Parts: sequence; structure tokens; C-alpha cells
Amino acid sequence: MRIIVGLASEAEPSAVATALREQGARDVKPAPPSLPDVVIADFPEDVTVQDVAALPGVRYAEPDSLQSAF
Repeated sequence: MRIIVGLASEAEPSAVATALREQGARDVKPAPPSLPDVVIADFPEDVTVQDVAALPGVRYAEPDSLQSAF
């Protein structure tokens, strides 16, 4: 499942990426430059959006229903 992750304003992107990988993300990619506060994470199906949203430094998390090409 691909999840769009919005970063909190005080968050370090590298720290959030590390937390996402520790939560089970197989891949974490930055969004395009026009979306500097967003990363795209690919998770196994057993991870929920709520699990991701609860991580430190995460402002919001939502499924990538369009499966964007980010």
C-alpha cells in the first residue's frame, strides 16, 4: 500500500524516513519539488494509515488512491 505522508513543520525529513522504514516501509521517496513537505512510502498491506499517522514528525497520512508516479 502506498501512503502519502505529510511532514510536520518541525520534522526532519530524514528522521521521518527512518521512522517510516522502522514501521515497515519498503521504500520512501520524496515528492516532487513542488511538494517539499511530503514523502511517499510503500508499505506491506498489514500497516494502516493510522499507524503511520501516529509516528513522530508526521502531520498527516493518507492512502495514495491514485498510485501517483512520485
